Amino acid sequence: MKFHSVLAGASAIGLAFAADSSSCSFSSTTITAATGVEQLNACPTIAGDIEVTGDQLGNVDLSSVEEISGNIKLFNSSSVTAINLNQLGKISGSLSITALTQLFSVDLSSLDEVETLSLVSLPSFATLNINKGISKASSIELSDTALSTLNGFTTTFNTIGSLNVNNNKNISTIDLSNLNTVSQGLILSFNNDNCTVDISNLNWASNLTIQDVSEINASNLTSVNGTFNIAYNTFKEVEFDNLKEVGGAFQFYANDDVNDIAFDKLETIGGEFRLFNNTDLQDMNSTFPKLSKVKGAVNVQGVFGNFTLPDLSEVNGDFTVITTDEDFSCDDFDNLHSKSSIEGHNYTCSAPTKSSSQSGSKTGSGSGSKSTGSGSSDSSSSSGSSSSSGKKSEGNNLRASYIGVLFTVIGGIFVITL
Repeated sequence: MKFHSVLAGASAIGLAFAADSSSCSFSSTTITAATGVEQLNACPTIAGDIEVTGDQLGNVDLSSVEEISGNIKLFNSSSVTAINLNQLGKISGSLSITALTQLFSVDLSSLDEVETLSLVSLPSFATLNINKGISKASSIELSDTALSTLNGFTTTFNTIGSLNVNNNKNISTIDLSNLNTVSQGLILSFNNDNCTVDISNLNWASNLTIQDVSEINASNLTSVNGTFNIAYNTFKEVEFDNLKEVGGAFQFYANDDVNDIAFDKLETIGGEFRLFNNTDLQDMNSTFPKLSKVKGAVNVQGVFGNFTLPDLSEVNGDFTVITTDEDFSCDDFDNLHSKSSIEGHNYTCSAPTKSSSQSGSKTGSGSGSKSTGSGSSDSSSSSGSSSSSGKKSEGNNLRASYIGVLFTVIGGIFVITL
């Protein structure tokens, strides 16, 4: 039997809905009171968009709802402490839970399919029941919560459009070991300061951002199609042994503790290559042994004494390498620039001039394009001084000999005269 009714406590276009014993349909509705939640819970199958909001709500019990063809959004409430959707198995649209300041728990224990899942700005949210695990999702965002674990909701699928886990200060482990492909973007950013990340089976990602991580396993990553950002991490070393290409910009910066990085198979960067503010990274002699093409600009700055790109043959943008270590030599990059392998309008490679207190032999070895000239100048001026003083001394000795002979001759003449 079908009938028309109005949800108590609801206000929206298309409040009336048709219902039988198992389904309800409407265009959209907004629920602001507990009575509206109760009426909605009488419908196991719902077709339409739902908004639940306001401070007149108690806990949201929709435990009879099994399927939603549409979008459901719960937002802006300081009175909701729990949400029960434990029979909900499928949502054709999005499930968004946002800005519920007192929300403590959410039960999604039957959820299997969802287009978009968003759990954002939930500072008290500490319990997520999703025991069955999501097998299909296009987009998941988990941001600014009190959760300490992902509790399986990111471990059951191997492909996803986008996954964003950020600013969850209690999450110290992110296990994505089943994940193989990310078609839009993966962001793992500013969770617990000691957060460890396992993406050991990830092969391909469109965009990838790793921030504030203490340890990461990405041993099978071969390609990042777009932008790859690695920043503000606390690991001491990191390896991307199988990464061959980055299609967009590659940025590695503000990793203050890192002292050893390895990108052994990286050959091509399709955008800008930036590496800076890694304060303990002093040796990059074999970090990028196969990097041959950078289609954007190169900007590398730091404290390194060694940095080489032995296979580099093409840079299409500007080129900047600046270090504070006076042992660094720009010779290799100068040669590439002179051969026009570096094509950008601006070329800069610099290191400090070696200090004058060092010996002439060390100065002669050269410490970079700017300091070599200074070393040669010091050496030649000092040898010039010693050569000039030697000649002066030799002249004085000859003059003394001539005077001695002259006195001897005069003395002989004086004796003969007498």
